[in-house]
Amino acid sequence: MKKTAVKQPKSLRFLARGTALAGLAGSGLAAGAAHADETIILADAGPFRGDEIIVEGERRSSNPFADPEAPYKIDRSASSKFTQDILDTAKSIAVIPKEIMKDAGAKSFRDIIRTQPGVTIGTGEGGNAFGDRIFIRGFDARNDVYVDGVRDPGVISREVFAVEQIEILKGPSGAFAGRGSTGGAVSLVSKTPQLRNFGDLEATYGTDETYRVTADLNRQLSDTLAIRVNGVFHDSDVAGRDEVFNNRWGAAAAIAWTPVEALRLSFDYYHLDTDELPDYGIPYDVANNEPFQVDRNNFYGLVNRDFRETFANIYTGKVEIAPTENATIKSIIRYGKTGNSYVVSAPERPDTTDPDPANWTLSANPKNRNSVNDYFANQTDATIRISMGALEHAIVAGFEISRETIENRPFAFLDSEVPPSDVVFTAPTILQNLYNPNPFTPWPFPVAESGAYSIGKVDSKALYFIDTISFGESFNIFGGVRYDDYSISVESVGGRGEGVFYNDSDFVNWHLGAVWKPAPNASIYASFGSSSNPSGEQVDGFGDSYGGITAATQDLDPERNKSYEIGAKWNILDEHLALTAAIYRTNKTNARVQLTPGPGGAFGLEGEQRVQGIEFGFSGNLTEQWSVYGGVSLLEAEITASPDPTQVGAKLPNVAETSFTTLTRYQITDRFHLGGSANYQGERAGGSVADIGTAIPGYWRFDFFGGWRVTDRVELSFNVLNATDKVYYDAIYRSSTPFVYIAPGRSALFTIDVDL
Repeated sequence: MKKTAVKQPKSLRFLARGTALAGLAGSGLAAGAAHADETIILADAGPFRGDEIIVEGERRSSNPFADPEAPYKIDRSASSKFTQDILDTAKSIAVIPKEIMKDAGAKSFRDIIRTQPGVTIGTGEGGNAFGDRIFIRGFDARNDVYVDGVRDPGVISREVFAVEQIEILKGPSGAFAGRGSTGGAVSLVSKTPQLRNFGDLEATYGTDETYRVTADLNRQLSDTLAIRVNGVFHDSDVAGRDEVFNNRWGAAAAIAWTPVEALRLSFDYYHLDTDELPDYGIPYDVANNEPFQVDRNNFYGLVNRDFRETFANIYTGKVEIAPTENATIKSIIRYGKTGNSYVVSAPERPDTTDPDPANWTLSANPKNRNSVNDYFANQTDATIRISMGALEHAIVAGFEISRETIENRPFAFLDSEVPPSDVVFTAPTILQNLYNPNPFTPWPFPVAESGAYSIGKVDSKALYFIDTISFGESFNIFGGVRYDDYSISVESVGGRGEGVFYNDSDFVNWHLGAVWKPAPNASIYASFGSSSNPSGEQVDGFGDSYGGITAATQDLDPERNKSYEIGAKWNILDEHLALTAAIYRTNKTNARVQLTPGPGGAFGLEGEQRVQGIEFGFSGNLTEQWSVYGGVSLLEAEITASPDPTQVGAKLPNVAETSFTTLTRYQITDRFHLGGSANYQGERAGGSVADIGTAIPGYWRFDFFGGWRVTDRVELSFNVLNATDKVYYDAIYRSSTPFVYIAPGRSALFTIDVDL
């Protein structure tokens, strides 16, 4: 096979060391050249380390952070705070590239996160928002989601049509992410303009009235200017659920300009609108300690009352300056506005006293939210590489400022609890037959604001400094420290915990790590990190039991978390398959716990929690034709100290102690591929702070997919999701009379993909 060396033009090489622009420019040229018939050999190891990169193999990726020969394997984080390859970073980082999302048939953030080991889904409620609530390594991370390294506040539902990859930082990440991030943090990396022409149009038709169209168009307008536009239109019902639907549309546009060698300017806009009938699932049988054995299609809400509408408008500007070959300054400015408005029926409090089960009923208790989040953020940092004799420093220093405003104006007659007493009232309650609900039951009240409101404001300022010191090729040490000044104020009128509450905290978090490389393609590391959880950190929940701030929590110091981790990473098979292993322990040493039971009871920092476990992961290619991705997580999450002695030793809720995923794809011929995946989630306990005895069972789920490239530009593909039509549950509500989220049933999707 012919081999040709290709260099980047000089105009694209000014940021070749340690910047995202180098990756984008380099990968854009490499991927564009890789569409040629010949294999292209570029001499250096990657776009972050020099002017040349290697691109070779059959199934190549345009992702600037991926191994171009093995799209399932990601070599680099998109974050400028990580200056080394993932192999050389003393931290667990799991990355899901867009190729995995496509092969898995994932159409939303929730779809793909459901399959990740060590990550579980939690419920949205009346006290915290219905949307993308996740737990990482046993701890709530619903407000630890980032877009391109900047916090994406508020709990909403996120799409993946404009996402290049999803990065999951495991373990306390306060030195990188700021407040929260106890179990980890998630960053969605956006698709960005590249200096080449390409495009992709996908149209999907599926069971359950599924229609989806996505478009991705990139155009190079000149040697220095490129634009990229992405869009999605999605309408679907939900497999195995009566009446439930999910419709949405979105668009993302980005432009990048390099007017001179040392300057890059970019701007992007993201919009998403969703319209759905929300679904809280099915009731739980406390007597038999399991979900009720009802028809999986039963929907207990009201189609004449329930709704959910969300929106997102996000504007981002970025400036990157490279005054020298070894220094880069990057500044990101973002303004965003998101909304989350809904009424959703919770199938609660089953009445099974009638001797005839056909007459059993439950309450379709409404929970609602009508919130808007406004936020502004600026993150500016400098990356400097310095050689000092045998030592090489890669220093990142910067600051971050942000303001978030969260306003919730709930609806009247649509709350199943009377604030602030939390006493259930029955006047507007709709009763549904447990085995034969009527979703078309009339609702006599309008959906109108009640006059109550809660308005929260969060101001954050931070300074951070990170230094990676390399001692030759085989050893480096890593140290990072971040100082945060955090303040929150909440005014609540006519709602839970009425009043005005404040918390002003500052805290320092750090991360230390060391990496030894016994071989160029292998590393062994140890790390020690911390994080902090200030009062009111969960800004979508204004109640103290939901992580919000009230009179009972406003004077408390932040919770503190520390983590110890030892791991190994090994790139084998010509470095196209990445293997990882880690053993860790995370301790929360001053957990916020309620000292006096009941609404308004006192809180104190008198609890302790511990999560410890082991994880294994793999991603990449076994052969040129065979790609694999997956991992296993085995963990133990428990309360180790509490003022309530009955909680000591109890499991943390919403945590699967065993979880596993594997996805495999085989390129049978140049034009035909088949694949499949298997996912396992172990049993998860219900409860708020501790296991209260309720639980949802573990499950296996199996999916299949395949594709046929009809021509060089047209591919037909299919996905069969939940192929065995397994009845399984995503999450369980925290109370002693819970309900459970039921996951979608079997569905099939058929897609035509046209390269533009």
